[in-house]
Amino acid sequence: MDSRIKTIAFDFIFGGIIVAGALLMASLLGPLYGGLIAGAPIRAGGTIFLAGLHRGEEFATQVARGAVLAMIANVGFAMALYLCLPKFGLYRAFLVASIIFISLAATMTKNEFMN
Repeated sequence: MDSRIKTIAFDFIFGGIIVAGALLMASLLGPLYGGLIAGAPIRAGGTIFLAGLHRGEEFATQVARGAVLAMIANVGFAMALYLCLPKFGLYRAFLVASIIFISLAATMTKNEFMN
């Protein structure tokens, strides 16, 4: 099997285990703690670690930079969900939150935030 396919398969399985574990913990601890776990840098940490493992520390550093931008945009996303879910329902709230995430991420990326 091609080593790139093995790497992608490993990353996919690793990511799935992390997400499944977080969902299990959320179901055991309740929604507030589930949200804390969901907001933890589980995916970002795993992604940065695997990027460093496969592509080196410089590449991982750049992935971490992108993760910082995404985490800032995630705050906007989470705030929009918190405020919009009770008013607009699940689907519209996710639409609004996604638009806010994309707008924040695009603005920060376009302005070369953190250069």
